[in-house]
Amino acid sequence: MLDEAGVPITSRKEAEAERVRILEPLNAKDKTDQLRFVKAKLEAAEELEALANDEANPPLTMSEAWEAYLSNPDRPDSGPETLLGYEGHWGKFTRWASSLNPAPKYLRDVTPQMAREYATYLTRGETGPNTYNKRMSFLKLFFRVLAEPARIQGNPFDSIRNKKLKTQARRELSLAELKSVLESATGELQTLFYLGTFTGLRLGDCCTLKWGEVDLDRGVITRVPNKTQSRGAKPIKIGIPAALFKKLTETPLGKRKGYVLPEYAALYTHTNSKGQHIKKSVITKAIQTHFRSCGINTHKEGTGTQIKPDPDNPGGYAEVATGKRAVVEVGFHSLRHTFVSIHAERGTARAVVQAIVGHGSPAMTQHYTHIGEEAAKQAALAMPSDIVDAEFEVLRDPLPKWAQELVEGMDSKNWKQVRKELLK
Repeated sequence: MLDEAGVPITSRKEAEAERVRILEPLNAKDKTDQLRFVKAKLEAAEELEALANDEANPPLTMSEAWEAYLSNPDRPDSGPETLLGYEGHWGKFTRWASSLNPAPKYLRDVTPQMAREYATYLTRGETGPNTYNKRMSFLKLFFRVLAEPARIQGNPFDSIRNKKLKTQARRELSLAELKSVLESATGELQTLFYLGTFTGLRLGDCCTLKWGEVDLDRGVITRVPNKTQSRGAKPIKIGIPAALFKKLTETPLGKRKGYVLPEYAALYTHTNSKGQHIKKSVITKAIQTHFRSCGINTHKEGTGTQIKPDPDNPGGYAEVATGKRAVVEVGFHSLRHTFVSIHAERGTARAVVQAIVGHGSPAMTQHYTHIGEEAAKQAALAMPSDIVDAEFEVLRDPLPKWAQELVEGMDSKNWKQVRKELLK
């Protein structure tokens, strides 16, 4: 005879104990007690079975979770940069979780209480609302994707709410500020500012613009913005204003290959062994330094450093620290805001402007990119020529051959007829 654990019974005392155990539910005073006893035994048996299953087929551990996420077919099809950011969010959480006592061994050991404690940890660490929301959204996604392989009953982060974002928009620049920025810059930095000012493209699109996307003969730039490439968006068309045309044609015809800004393209696309773009900040720093050299405060008044006229250097500027955390108010994105404002003031159709600068909704972007080349070129004429000294006002298509022939054959007798033909 065997006892409850399966061990052979070898003594009378052991046999008596086993008899009592077996008869215990039958000796209960009423049926309710008997059922409670049976239920408790059943739950204990199920728990033992679950433990045995875990030993035979362990659930997903915290250390295995990231690789499991990468190989899971149900995860979103994210790009390399997005995945790199996700890996950073997961690393941040696991480092925090490892400091707990006890630390969660399996992914399913993470509880809603732990999720709330982590949210509090981020808040007390002065994590900004945008970063906080990104990390919480990722963790909700992460636990949802791995729910089945990790044997998770409920997503511990589902009850965590996002924080309200307090966005600080970049201000637009005045024409006087733009003129100073454009005229005092040199080399590729000057061309970068020209592209941002006269196309409204984002920094990444300006840095990685290729000559193959620039048609100087037709006066149009055709490009799929970096931000919408993964969505399969159609290319946008941007007319080339006169001042930008003049700047771009400074590059000899034989050198118009590859990137328009090869030095900045190399910095922008550079990645380290971990796939991180570690040299983008070099470009941003050069831009901010140039703004400040023009006497433009890049930080909101009363924050960071403020630009003041330098009493010891007539015509120069000095940076004065406020002792408060910097709130960036002017950056390369300010050129984009300025581009939109100029077009709004000049009456350019809103659909055309939205097509050029892009739109937050992929569906809207698809809609607005149906503008034609002529509309894009006409929009370029709205850009004021007094920002910089341009030798000409507008870009015109060459006269068709038939029109050239009419003009060449025009004389004092037929000029009225030729005029009539040209104005048809």
